[in-house]
Amino acid sequence: MERKTVWIPVIAFLALIFGGMIWGLLKPDQAYSDTENRYLASRPEFSWESLFAGSYTQDYESYITDQFPERDRWIGLKTRTEMLLGKAETKNVWLADDDYLIVDYPASDFEGEQAGQNRDTLAQALAYYTDKLGGDHVRVLLAPTSSQILRDKLPAHSPVYDQSEYLEEVIEASREALAAAGTEGGAESLFVKAEEALSAHAGEYIYYRTDHHWTTLGAYYAYCAWAKSMGFAPAADPGLRAVAEDFWGTTYSRLHAGGRADVISVYDTDTAVTLTHNLTERTAGFYDWDALATRDKYAVFLGGNDGLLEIDKTGAEENADAQEAEQAQGMEGGAEESKESVLLVVKDSFANSFIPYAMEHFDRIVVVDLRYMNMSLRQLAEQYGVTDLLVLYSVQAFATDATVFKLGR
Repeated sequence: MERKTVWIPVIAFLALIFGGMIWGLLKPDQAYSDTENRYLASRPEFSWESLFAGSYTQDYESYITDQFPERDRWIGLKTRTEMLLGKAETKNVWLADDDYLIVDYPASDFEGEQAGQNRDTLAQALAYYTDKLGGDHVRVLLAPTSSQILRDKLPAHSPVYDQSEYLEEVIEASREALAAAGTEGGAESLFVKAEEALSAHAGEYIYYRTDHHWTTLGAYYAYCAWAKSMGFAPAADPGLRAVAEDFWGTTYSRLHAGGRADVISVYDTDTAVTLTHNLTERTAGFYDWDALATRDKYAVFLGGNDGLLEIDKTGAEENADAQEAEQAQGMEGGAEESKESVLLVVKDSFANSFIPYAMEHFDRIVVVDLRYMNMSLRQLAEQYGVTDLLVLYSVQAFATDATVFKLGR
């Protein structure tokens, strides 16, 4: 009887292992994870060359990890177990106060080779665009992440890299580049004081609890700082309208446990706009309401990330076409130059909830995401008659983005 009892856990363990293996072999592969907002690894193609090189086993391991049955549930179980054991950080995410899940960005993100290259690329780009457009028309907004602003919510004694140190390096490199180019004025005036603006409202709902982005309220406070630096009168009220109360963001997707559902609000503006995505598809309005029915609800802002996005006040496209036709005819007596104000925004996804506010001050906005766009930025600026430039990233995304080099082309 005792021998049978001993074999029970062994049989259960083997059933679990082999049952999971058979389940994994029989179930169809999943191409895309809505939860993680990414494509999953597919089964690698076998070859003797890849086997001996080691790439086949590495790729197969990634495939097994991504396609493991009920993967999300196992990750959530692991996270809840660690929470019960009192662990304050798991998978580089802090389990912070008020149900915040805050990503722990390591110092290596800001001190590595990529961060240095991006710093120098931006410095040279600023020297070029301040010469072309004038310093009053060029701004950089590097938004701090929630780990920088919401430190009071982090577990005690949590080591946090001070992102302002990297920002100071960026400003210093820009100062040197502007001086070398003989550009008058200091580099400091080109950088929006986003950390100062957000820190003043740290007690408010300015970052999502389960996502790495700022909320629309956070974007509004940064917008106010940018507008004032440009000499604009910012919108007096954030004009927020809640459109979803069940948003679980990218940080939650790492853990599948903890946190609290976020509320997505939009800037409820009366400005009617037409969006042209990648020179082809046109949509009306700043918001893609269909995205609210998907896992990636943040895509409600501008419909997500396009390589090239043109935003025109409705009817302005036709007026611009007519004006270009008149200029092409070579009107005698010297026709007046277009007074159209065009803002070029080079950005990551932090800008998506910011841009509807910026549209209050420009006739047209051209938005470029360098991750998905390979055109020359300088040629594009000439083509659209750009009058102003805004470079808007989160500090961490700017430091680690391998496509920032395109900013100098």
